[in-house]
Amino acid sequence: MISCFHSHMKNKIEDENVEKYDLFETEHTELDKLAFEGLSRKDQQIVWSKHYMCERLGQDFYNQYVRTGILVEEEVLDISDDPNLIICEHIKYKTEVKFYHKLFCEWYAANHLSEYASRNDITFDHHYLKYLDPFDLQYVYRFSCGLNRKAADKIIGYLKTREDATKFAILCILEKSGKVEDVLEDVEDLCSKTVKINNDDTLLLQRSTIQLLEIATTNKVSKRVLLAALIHIGYSRVLDEQHPQLMSRSNNGLHYEVVKLTLTF
Repeated sequence: MISCFHSHMKNKIEDENVEKYDLFETEHTELDKLAFEGLSRKDQQIVWSKHYMCERLGQDFYNQYVRTGILVEEEVLDISDDPNLIICEHIKYKTEVKFYHKLFCEWYAANHLSEYASRNDITFDHHYLKYLDPFDLQYVYRFSCGLNRKAADKIIGYLKTREDATKFAILCILEKSGKVEDVLEDVEDLCSKTVKINNDDTLLLQRSTIQLLEIATTNKVSKRVLLAALIHIGYSRVLDEQHPQLMSRSNNGLHYEVVKLTLTF
C-alpha cells in the first residue's frame, strides 16, 4: 500500500526530482523512530505538531511525505487559558500531523523495532516493549518479524515469556521470512505445550494455529501435542487421519465440535 502511494506520487513529479524522491522513499530512519516512540508511550501518541515533525524529519522530507499522502495535516483550534493574553489571542489555529492510517504508523514503527532487535551490539531489552501492547499493535510485531529473521527470533522469544501473548507468538512465527525449516524450532517449542484453539480466538489466529500444526505434522516434529480445541470445521483440513471427525466439513460450514486428543508426531 505504501509503495502505491510513492509510485503514484513519483508519476507526477519532474524527472530531475526523482533521485531525491527515491532517497527519501528508502531512507526513513527518523520517521521509523518517531513512529515507534509514539506507539510505545504509556499514553500512545499518533498525532504530532507540524513544527515538531519538521524539526525531527527535515523540511524537505516532511514536505514529500505530506505530498505523497503518507502524512496528513489537519488545522485544529488551539485555545489558550493564559490570563496574560488578550481575548483575540486566546483562540488560534495550529497544524497537527498524523499518518494517513494507523497501520502506516505501525509499519514505520516496525522498521525501527526490527532494526533495533537485530543489532548485535546491544542486549535486546524487553523493557523496550513494555507499553507496546501486542493485542492493540499486533502489526508492529508481525511486520517486524517479517522484515528481519534475527529480530523475529528475539521478538518471538519475548512473546513466549508473556503468558498472555503465547498464542500471538504463533502469528509472528508464520511471519518469519525464509524457508519452513527456519521456523521448525519455534514450532517444536510451541507444540511441546498444550496447543488450544478456542471459539473466542479470531479466525486469523485459528487458521494460523492450524497452519502451525500442519507444519509440525508435515515435518514430523518429534513432540506429543495435546490439542484441546473448539474448532470451526468450515475451513479446516484433516490433521490426523485416525481422527477424521476432528476436521470433517459440515454441509453449511458452520458446524462446531469439541475435541480433546493427543497427537504424536
